[in-house]
Amino acid sequence: MEEKQEHPAEKPTLGQIPSHELPPHKPQENKDADLPKIRTMKQDAAHYLKDRNISFLDLVAKEHEYAKEHAADFTYHERVTEKAWFRSVLALVSLIFIGVIAYAIYVLLLTRDTLPTTESAPARSFIAVEERSIITIRDGDRAGLLTKLEAARRDRLPSRSIKHVVVQIESFGGTARFATAQDFFGILDFKLPDGFAENLKNKFDIVLYYRSDGADIGLLLEPKNTERAFAHMLGWEDIIILDFRNLYFDHDVSQPFHLFSDKIVRNIDTRSISLQENRTFSYAFFANRLLVITTSDELMDVLIGRLLAAPPR
Repeated sequence: MEEKQEHPAEKPTLGQIPSHELPPHKPQENKDADLPKIRTMKQDAAHYLKDRNISFLDLVAKEHEYAKEHAADFTYHERVTEKAWFRSVLALVSLIFIGVIAYAIYVLLLTRDTLPTTESAPARSFIAVEERSIITIRDGDRAGLLTKLEAARRDRLPSRSIKHVVVQIESFGGTARFATAQDFFGILDFKLPDGFAENLKNKFDIVLYYRSDGADIGLLLEPKNTERAFAHMLGWEDIIILDFRNLYFDHDVSQPFHLFSDKIVRNIDTRSISLQENRTFSYAFFANRLLVITTSDELMDVLIGRLLAAPPR
């Protein structure tokens, strides 16, 4: 048999179109035969039914009967859905809201502020002073007022200095206010002439004047009607020392039998009376505006001097 001779592919010459014949097709070997078979649930179920020689309907019927026999063993657990979550959040918000309301009721109804209310600073004194002192007492506390005045008196300043003492009254309800002239005389239980307190304005000054051997107390009051106040003072002269005797502190004084006399101090008419232990009591009206009361002639001279130097506005 003649062998076919294979001729090498000829190279195309210049201008010749090359041959594009494809090589003969070789059939591919079947590789799928080597792949393993995929196991499915359908095949497993078929094997299970075949091994136990039952049908699918029998399996379903047996499962239904088992569920009826063991119904008590099954419990239903509700799934946490969006509705249940919303109910939980709503309950939490409601509890917070109720707590806020309860706390507000507790604060408003069951508690109170026991501190004194904030007040503006007391008004300036009628005269120039070296120091101001605020003393706090309970409403109606006569002994407390006298004790605080004595303590302020013993808290010395240099001689010929004046301290302005402001009385602050603290009520049992927790509020506080600055004492008026009517409060001062009422707490000390002074036996005032009828209508005297009503004729005074609220503002008044308590002053302490320091001497080398002690201190004297004085009052500066502002009457609404000066002539009426002068008539009240004339009628009060008979017993006024009995009211002011506790303001002499270390000195024991009583109402004398002699009367008040007129005296000129820095061209100002004053009424004065001599007491035991070389003490005196004086009062005067300055510029038809202020009633000045002192427990010594020296203090009267100093107060009138400061009023003349800087009259109150």
